[in-house]
Amino acid sequence: MPGLLKVSRRPVMVIVFILVFLFLYYISSNPQVSKTMQPVAYYTDYDERACLPQKLLEKNPPTKKAKAAMVILVRNKEQDDIATTLVNFQDKFNKNFDYPYVFLNEEPFTEEFKAAMRVAAPKATMKFGLIPESQWGYPPWVDQKKAQTSRKEMDDRGVLYAGLESYHHMCRFQSGFFFDHPLLDEYEWYWRVEPGVKFFCDITYDPFLHMEKYNKKYGFVVTLTELRDTIPTLWKTVEDYAKSRRIDISSETSKLLFPYFRDDSSGDYNLCHFWSNFEIASLNLWRSPEYRDFFNYLDQTGNFFYERWGDAPVHSLAAGLFLTTDEIHYFEDIGYQHDLYRHCPSKKSNLACRCDCPVGTTEKSIDHDKYYDTCLPKWLKHVKEVKEKKVNWWL
Repeated sequence: MPGLLKVSRRPVMVIVFILVFLFLYYISSNPQVSKTMQPVAYYTDYDERACLPQKLLEKNPPTKKAKAAMVILVRNKEQDDIATTLVNFQDKFNKNFDYPYVFLNEEPFTEEFKAAMRVAAPKATMKFGLIPESQWGYPPWVDQKKAQTSRKEMDDRGVLYAGLESYHHMCRFQSGFFFDHPLLDEYEWYWRVEPGVKFFCDITYDPFLHMEKYNKKYGFVVTLTELRDTIPTLWKTVEDYAKSRRIDISSETSKLLFPYFRDDSSGDYNLCHFWSNFEIASLNLWRSPEYRDFFNYLDQTGNFFYERWGDAPVHSLAAGLFLTTDEIHYFEDIGYQHDLYRHCPSKKSNLACRCDCPVGTTEKSIDHDKYYDTCLPKWLKHVKEVKEKKVNWWL
């Protein structure tokens, strides 16, 4: 009888061992800091999400920094809007972390513009760069007359921004070239900031170090649906690319993010994307040979000009091809508004850090998390399903 008991106990021990191993693996793969304040000593490198007292940051200023910069594509005429944003951004984050600003423009910055930026953020490091003509113009394979006709047709149909020639150049530049500007050569991370955006909450940790620590490659705040008329052939082009490069994008077998973007019923693009006016991401993601090959494939179609392909769906679908869900980070704690669309951390999340968010939806600010074109519920459902698959893979 003792021998029998000893034999029957072994499978139980094996199962217990497997369960413990899976639990520890899950915890290590999905590190989460408690949403309540941890002891101050816990935050030595400011790489954990936390709402810390300003006095602590002043007494113990951050010493460790990522190779990162704020990247701002802006025109001289947007001087007042970006100056206002800089004052706000310095107050909410950068006064404590002192990351440099890299301003880019297709025309030379005026001395007046540069002076205004230094008044807005007098202690900040700033660099001002000119975009090469080759990156803000037509490639030789694009038929400019066809592009002009296409702009007119799209504008007549009411396709948003499609009639603006400069908008097409901007989308192409942000999709395929910004990361190669010489002023960014020394950096590995960027935070995209645009004129007129507003931040509502204090950010008392370093998002770059947080992403480095947890192997995140792309971070967003707002996710929404794209206007179908701007990208009629983009999805098919991306699917063709994946097939030509033997990238598994099937909903059944792919381990990549890509299936998130597929409509379950039609198999077509569900139009969800990460809104790229806010991005915290790895520059090396876009500098990789894989992404360069992908962008060149898209660029050869000419559809940055014949259609109105935006950098947001291009970046999002590229993330789908080259990243896993675990490598994407939702900055739920960052209160942010672009145009009328706003995200703020909910009371339920307990992630707000001294926020001054508007309440509800008004004519000046839309609570986008509850708006008709948000993809946030779909994203949260997808993340939950991916986590459940990881836990249950052995069952």
